Amino acid sequence: MKNRACRRALIGCLSLLLMHSYPSALANAAEREQMLEAAKKEGRLVLYTGMDTAEANLFTKEFSKRYPFIKTEIFRSSGEKVQTRFLIEHRANVHSADIFQTSIVQVYQLKNSGLLAKYVSEESAVYPEGFRDPQGHWTAFYQIPYVIGYNTHMVSAKDAPASYLDLLQPKWKGQIALETEEYQWFYHLMQIMGRDKGMEFMKQFARQDLQMRKGHTLLAQLVAAGEVALATVVYSNRVERMKASGAPIDWVRFKGPTITALNAISIPERAPHPNAAKLFVDFALSKEGQSLLRGLRRIPARPDVLPDPPSLTKGLNLYPARPEGMIENYNDTVARFDEIFNRPK
Repeated sequence: MKNRACRRALIGCLSLLLMHSYPSALANAAEREQMLEAAKKEGRLVLYTGMDTAEANLFTKEFSKRYPFIKTEIFRSSGEKVQTRFLIEHRANVHSADIFQTSIVQVYQLKNSGLLAKYVSEESAVYPEGFRDPQGHWTAFYQIPYVIGYNTHMVSAKDAPASYLDLLQPKWKGQIALETEEYQWFYHLMQIMGRDKGMEFMKQFARQDLQMRKGHTLLAQLVAAGEVALATVVYSNRVERMKASGAPIDWVRFKGPTITALNAISIPERAPHPNAAKLFVDFALSKEGQSLLRGLRRIPARPDVLPDPPSLTKGLNLYPARPEGMIENYNDTVARFDEIFNRPK
């Protein structure tokens, strides 16, 4: 009896010690259980996304395997159209979206309008500064490094420009393509270079008889076809896919900052199924969810999940293109860009 009493006392002491040492862990476990129970009652999740349909279907399918009690629905379109539908519904007091996942530009605009809820996923702790909102409204889902693309039949690897300043060399005149609305690149490169140096670079760059074209996919195709030797901004993962199919195209690995656009995931303030939404955010940011992106040849935002191939980010000084300054100065950015690059020659 004495030994049994001692054991009970010891167990009680250990329990108290665990509760004292790990109160947050116990609280988190309880909150998680409450979230699961609430999500079961909700039983539904509506995803508003800019992902390709096949990608969105894969994500919701894998999510449903983990949480079979949640039925998923998808509205998929371009980021701008997803945002437009969301705002039209909001004005009509219709709230359908549980997840809003598009370019950081649209996500940040919703945050600025007070239309996003705060949710800090446990998974977000591994995401570096710049890849998550300090106030907890969004976290980066995947990233898109902006790189110079070049035609390997026209430009050798040793002669390829190693930086944007190299694009000013006379030999590239008339051989460079630039997207007609490259506002993020313009704003953030000005931030990196500094206003005066940046503006001088942009003006000199515009004198290179640039081929202005609409769409980054088109730019990569023009480079691969040899219609231009270089494209100022292409997506490195797209170039890698084109290379794998035999296209004569490659991309420049900068030694300096590599401007990186972000695609973000968030939960609307009036999400009708908020607990299911939290589970989906946790899943999307987890190693499992980010590994799905890797399989889709996207570039995961999570730093401990390397892309395919790893060279897409390995060794690069990634500069997350956070939206704050650009959104606040959007009209000025567009006006300056258009004045320099899109004015009639």
